[in-house]
Amino acid sequence: MHKYPIFYFSIRKDEIEPEQIGRLLNFEKAVGDVKLATGIEGLYIDFNGGARVEVPSGNWHVKISDFDTGMVGFDGDISEKILVSLEKYYIHWYVEVWQDGEKVFEHLLDLNDKKIYIFMVNGVMGDTVSVLPYVQKFQEEYNADITLYPPESFRDICREYLPSITVGEKIPSDCYASFCLAVFDLPPYLISDDSRRWPPYMSAKSILGLHHRAEDIHYYSTAPRQIQEKYVCIAVQASGIMKRWLYPDGWNIVVEYLKSLGYRVLCIDGSDRVVEEGHEITRPAGAEDFTGMHPLMERVNLLAYADFFIGLGSGLSWLAHACGIPVVLISGFSLPIGEFDTPYRIYNQLVCHGCYNDVRVDWKTTCPYHKDTEREFECSKAITPLQVVQTIERLMEDKGL
Repeated sequence: MHKYPIFYFSIRKDEIEPEQIGRLLNFEKAVGDVKLATGIEGLYIDFNGGARVEVPSGNWHVKISDFDTGMVGFDGDISEKILVSLEKYYIHWYVEVWQDGEKVFEHLLDLNDKKIYIFMVNGVMGDTVSVLPYVQKFQEEYNADITLYPPESFRDICREYLPSITVGEKIPSDCYASFCLAVFDLPPYLISDDSRRWPPYMSAKSILGLHHRAEDIHYYSTAPRQIQEKYVCIAVQASGIMKRWLYPDGWNIVVEYLKSLGYRVLCIDGSDRVVEEGHEITRPAGAEDFTGMHPLMERVNLLAYADFFIGLGSGLSWLAHACGIPVVLISGFSLPIGEFDTPYRIYNQLVCHGCYNDVRVDWKTTCPYHKDTEREFECSKAITPLQVVQTIERLMEDKGL
């Protein structure tokens, strides 16, 4: 792809984990050749997927550093190479170039009024909802001309709710800088720190170099209300058994309670039955079957008219929150910083909980503290239907329902 071999450099000097190598190579594939001429024959520069300098044949010396701290990533003689930083998030890069001992070029990263390409990782709904407001914030702060390549399922969402952002696939040929926007938990090259240490939106701030909190994007309805009776939406599935609510018959009890209040209860999961780690999670018997992999705009137009939503630490909870309806969020595997802030979050602080936010353990391998013991998944099993019902009652009082 490149004219010359790549020479990777880093300010951090940390060892790179094998699982990161493929992701780093994907950056180069996504952003293509070094794009911007410097006015010096054969010397090109850009900040697409990190700092990049294309150095032609000759007696060249290049220094690349972080302007704010003075820390140096590369400082040496080089010829016929593509210098590429391992760090892919925002750093205030300063590039200096000498030819035959004379300084001939310098450039300080400046994102103002530039063409920017932001590409996103597919498949993680909640993460995508949490970071999208920062694409708009970036545009506002830098007056940037942004091309956004979102997950396919979010393209209609982005076109509707981010009208000033160009939604496209290919990077512009004269793009100044590019960023991959995701809630990475693999520092220090994809993101400056493990995303589990902070609220999800902080990942976007770190990657894009923003200082201020972005306003949430409101996913308003784009179609008339289809169900005239009052209703509540629920989602009992999630990406991993550790995220699900495992209290025996918990969902059935809550659904029956909601129906006793006169609500229709619509289950909007992607699937109505999942078996994982010996646990079978099915749509509650009393909930209406609205399951299936429907377009997200259809989900928005259903959620937007619901009185409230009950779900887990998963993507549909994030989507409901973006629609502006109250969310009862049942989550024991994460601490409150792991999701958006809601006064109707439910967990049991008297048992083991929050393994997701403990960077010392691998939360993805089921129950990292108590696997194969009687305490396995106690963070979920110890959340009672009474807690959920009392939270619903408080929500209804708050909202006058």
